[in-house]
Formats: sequence, C-alpha cells, structure tokens
Amino acid sequence: MDGPSVRTFEARALPKISFTSWGTCERYFRPGPVVKSAHNGTMESIGPLEQSLHTARALVLADLAANEVAAADVVSLVEDSVVQRRWWVEQWPEGAEFVAGLVAQDVQDALLERYGRWPLCPVCGSGDPHALDVEPELGPDPHWVCHKAGVKVAAVGSLGTTAGGTSSS
Repeated sequence: MDGPSVRTFEARALPKISFTSWGTCERYFRPGPVVKSAHNGTMESIGPLEQSLHTARALVLADLAANEVAAADVVSLVEDSVVQRRWWVEQWPEGAEFVAGLVAQDVQDALLERYGRWPLCPVCGSGDPHALDVEPELGPDPHWVCHKAGVKVAAVGSLGTTAGGTSSS
C-alpha cells in the first residue's frame, strides 16, 4: 500500500486541559463515596487482580504518551479495555499476568478501527509504514515486536525508552 491509502495514527496537536478552578473540577469529576487513602488517615491495599489492571492501564498509557497520542478519546479506549478485562480476570485470576498484553492489543485494535495503525514501527525506516505487534498474544512479559525485521522493539510500557530493537529469537 502506498501513499494516501495507508492510514497511520500520527501525533496531533491537542489542546491541554487545565483543572485550575473548582467549577472546572466539578464538571469533570463526579462526587462519589469517599475512598480510604493515605490522605484521610487510613490506607486500604488493593488486591492482586486490581493491581494487575492498574499496571496494565499505566503501561499502555505510557506507550500512548511516548508516541504523543494520549488524547482524551484514546484514553477512553484504554479505560473501556480495562473495564472489559476486569471481568475477564475476575473469571480467570491466573490470567492476571496476561492483562497488560491484552489491554495493549485491545487498544491497538480499537485505534486501528478508528484512526489507523499504532504503534508504528520505529525500526524499519523504509518501505510501507507498519504497526508493531504484541507478543506473546496471551502470556506474561508482553513486548512490542516488529515481525518484518524480526526484533523485539520494547516491552509494553517502554516504547519511549528504546531507539532500536533486539533479536526476537
């Protein structure tokens, strides 16, 4: 595929949202039940299932931010995936270590449907732009991989810290 027929998800200049006034804060955050935290004197720990979901969210958001595509509508895609994967991991707790890769794949699929390929391969400098894949598809320690060059590019959550790739064999 050449030229304009290739859709890619590129960084866009987006307005910054500022929550500087209480009125603005009220519009974006609904009041709800008080959550116990270090700020109100008690600390309630979260379980391993919830921790795996928080970690998956953070890793995928880090990759989106590294490519400067963490716009509000894209972050909503991450949240939608986390909600769906919460049910999944509640049904199969042993799969908690697989959640980060699954959320990354969910977001990648949703972005492809709406905007185009993401994340684009930083290793292959020539030819058609192509997206990285998550490997293993269902397993621990997920990585972004370029199948065209046959290299691991970065761990999920580390796209902003790598410049090249290592052999995937």
